[in-house]
Amino acid sequence: MTWAGAKEVGPFAVLVFTGLCFFSGGLRATPLSDAVSLFKQKRYGEAKALLEPLAAAQPPNPSACYYLALTVQEIGGPKALDSALALLGTATRLEPDNEVYLAEYAGVCLLLAGRDSSFSMALEGRNAMSRAIEQNPADLDAREGLMTFYAQAPWPLGDADKAFEQARAIAGRDARRGAAAYRTIAAIFQKDGRGGLAESAGKEAQNLARGLPR
Repeated sequence: MTWAGAKEVGPFAVLVFTGLCFFSGGLRATPLSDAVSLFKQKRYGEAKALLEPLAAAQPPNPSACYYLALTVQEIGGPKALDSALALLGTATRLEPDNEVYLAEYAGVCLLLAGRDSSFSMALEGRNAMSRAIEQNPADLDAREGLMTFYAQAPWPLGDADKAFEQARAIAGRDARRGAAAYRTIAAIFQKDGRGGLAESAGKEAQNLARGLPR
């Protein structure tokens, strides 16, 4: 399972890559578009075979690197996250302002930080997720990831105030997701024995829920 993936590939990404298929008003298949189609059909082995030469080309294709990173995570294995990190590092180096690549890169960094108990990887993931949000403040998935990080991470990386800040930003754009965000951090705080913070987050969730349509 990828970091995104907990979710499907976003509609913006689908439009971008679908757009690569059009030429002079006609529809034209390319290795990249074929690979994306195979990925969406969960035919990961076939997608990987098409993506690998595109990612290994000079210069590498950043879109291929991104999709190959997603693919190797779906296939799994002990080195899947390490391979994904290298591919996403290439994609973000080639397109440093692409928030889709940044958010996935950040998520993989945080997964590796948890696996390896790595402070430096946690810091890299936090910073990359922040940059993704700067590029696209409406990316609620990235905000949820950063919120959860701030709520869960130990000092000095964790910061309850910043977790609440992200929850408020989510609620300002989507009240239903905002209520869910507050419930998420409430559960984290409660589990960690921070009862006062859990109560505050729970009250925010309740207040938002009251205003939602039944």
